[in-house]
This record gives sequence, structure tokens and C-alpha cells, in this order.
Amino acid sequence: MSRPFSFLLGMAFLLSGLLSEVGAQNPGVQDNLPEQTIFRPPVVCTLPKEVEETSGLIFWRNNLWTHNDSGGLPVIYCIDTLTGKVLQRITLKKATNMDWEDITQDSLFIYVGDMGNNSGNRRDLVIYKIKKGDIPLLGDADVTAEKIAFSYPDYKGPVKNRKHNNFDGESLMTAGDSLYLFSKDWQDQQSRLYALPKMPGTYVARLISKYNVHGLITGADYQPATGTVALTGYTRGDWVPFVLLLTKFKGDNFFSGSKIRIDMPKAKASQTEAVAFAERNQVYVSSEGRAPVFKQTLYSFSLESWLGSKAVAVPYKAPAFDFVIRPHKLQQKKNTLYLRDFPQRAFTLQLLDANNRQMMEYHFKTGDVRGKSKIKINLPVLKQGLYTIRMIVNSQSVEHRFMKK
Repeated sequence: MSRPFSFLLGMAFLLSGLLSEVGAQNPGVQDNLPEQTIFRPPVVCTLPKEVEETSGLIFWRNNLWTHNDSGGLPVIYCIDTLTGKVLQRITLKKATNMDWEDITQDSLFIYVGDMGNNSGNRRDLVIYKIKKGDIPLLGDADVTAEKIAFSYPDYKGPVKNRKHNNFDGESLMTAGDSLYLFSKDWQDQQSRLYALPKMPGTYVARLISKYNVHGLITGADYQPATGTVALTGYTRGDWVPFVLLLTKFKGDNFFSGSKIRIDMPKAKASQTEAVAFAERNQVYVSSEGRAPVFKQTLYSFSLESWLGSKAVAVPYKAPAFDFVIRPHKLQQKKNTLYLRDFPQRAFTLQLLDANNRQMMEYHFKTGDVRGKSKIKINLPVLKQGLYTIRMIVNSQSVEHRFMKK
């Protein structure tokens, strides 16, 4: 970042106390649509059970570093980029893993965000700051961590229903002199961008802007070489993972520029939680495990097709049809699934398992559905897990996922 930009950030934090007294500014929702492509990311490996709930990633010393989320040990793990094998365990002394959700770095320090807030009632949000120089090249070790405590300027207090709030935080990154947080908005699937200083202390975060991401943001990283922010997450309900690339933004309003969305509906069943740049345009994405539905998985791919000097973005045109699954989570013994809001013409429905293997196929003629607002299909007896219903009309298709408990 340039010196004038760093100076402006410093001035902004000097004024943050005054702004918090008069109320946070309303930046409005930036909702310009991103370029959209469909992509299947290559799998590097399945991660070991020790990091089953991998929730953050950085690339440092030619390896990846991760941690588990809520209830895990206060440990960051060094893992091999090819095998996922755990190489080192660094324990943060006098730290608690209430809900560690992301990790980021600058040239001298590593920052771990204990800021997960699914319930919407936490008031003990903190970012742990540790010196890279305290971490040995080999072997496990204990290190001392400093604390950056914070709160949100627009937080009104606890919510009644869990996972029905806009103040969950799972994404943390550094840029210039500041830390940046992207909220995981369960309620409206938007994301709010906040800034914090890197110095230990207690702060009210500075609200910069918000954007309708149409999903749940769970990880963030910044590549200064290309001026690119990468966000990862998944859509609520059907768990379609995606990466959102932010470029050509103004200052630290990362939502103000161009956006490219990479949807990954055909990725192995996954709950993507973290993203990290390795080289200029190479990223790693990790997803946590949740047996028997998800396996902790590491992906890696190049962004050259989207960000390279000769890159040509291929826009994804959404089909002119869609459908809704009811109920979304099957719990009853009789597996009857209702489909609503589907095209009034001939189509095919496919039932797929968590590994995208076809289990059944249903064919409907135009006469079968004309004038109907819903149809009912009887599914086979399903084991616990994640499943996909795919609708095919001519050469186009739409997919939605559902859970069998």
C-alpha cells in the first residue's frame, strides 16, 4: 500500500472513537453483479483428522498453516502442501479457542481470529497476534500471543435465533497497516467489510462497506502483487462452494471494484472454509470435515484464467428456470420430496450422492406438469448425508443440494 493510503488509514482509526459515538455510517449495499464462471477445483489431498475442522489458511515457509475452529486446541498447524501431513504444532500460550475462524499474516506477524459468532451473542471477540520470529523452523513449540479485542459499531445485541444474525465473522486478512474482516451474514447472505488496526488493544471496528455476496463468506486473503482479494464460502442451504475475486477497487473499499465469482457446484461435497494465496495467482482452498457428509479436503488451482494478462472471463449465463426443494432437510422415514417452482415443460431430474454419483433418474413430460405448482417424487431409502437434485432442460441444468439427517 502507498504511504498516502497508510496515512489515511491511520487518520481513520484516530477518528473511529468519535464515529462510534455518533453511530456507524450507512455505506449502502454495493450490488453490482460479478462475472460468473463454473469450475471444478482439483483435489490435492484429504487432510488428516487432526485438522478435521480446518478453518483458516496461510502460505508461509513453503508450507500451509491452518487451525481448527470452535472447541479445538489453541494450536496452529504447519501442513505439507502435497500430502497434508502435519509437520509442526505451535501452541498459543494463555489463548483459548472459543471459535477460531481465520488466520492471516504480514511480514513479521501471524494473526488468528477468534471471532466466530454463530449465535450472534458474543462480546469477547479477539484476534491473537504472534511473532513469526518466535516460531522455530522445525519442531513443536509454545509462543506468546498478544490480543486485539474488538466489537462491531453496528451490533445491536444478542439475537433470538441461532444462525439468524449478521454478525458472525469467519474471514480475516491483512493489507497495508490494517486488518480487514468480512462478515458471514446468516440472515441476508451479504457481507460487511470492517477494518481494525494491528496494534494490541481494544477497538470498535470501522465499517467500510457491504456487498450482496449471495452466500456465506468463510475465508479471505489478499495478494498485493496483483491487488486481488480472494474470498471463499458457500451458499446457504445447498452448500455450493465458491470463490469471489475482488480487483480494481478504490483504497481499502475492496467491494468497490470488479468482481469475478467462481462457482464450484461439482466440487466434492465440501464446506469451504479457508483460502490462501501461495504464488502470484495460485490459491489453496480447504474445506472442513463433518462425517459422514463432508471430508476435510485441500484444493489448489491457478487463477491465471481469470487474472492473467491475457485472461478472458467467460460469463456464466444462468438458466431461465429453477426449482425449490421442500422440505430442505429430510428427517421423516418416508422419503417424499416436494419440488416447487419448476419449468412448465419436459425435464429430467437426477438424484446424486455426495460424490456426484447418479442414483436415480426421473423423466417428466410437459403434460405431466402443465398447470401444476408442485410435484412429488418418492426417493429411495437414503442414508445420512448430502444429496443433490439436478434438473435438466434441453442442454442446461440447475442443481440444489439437501441434507438427510
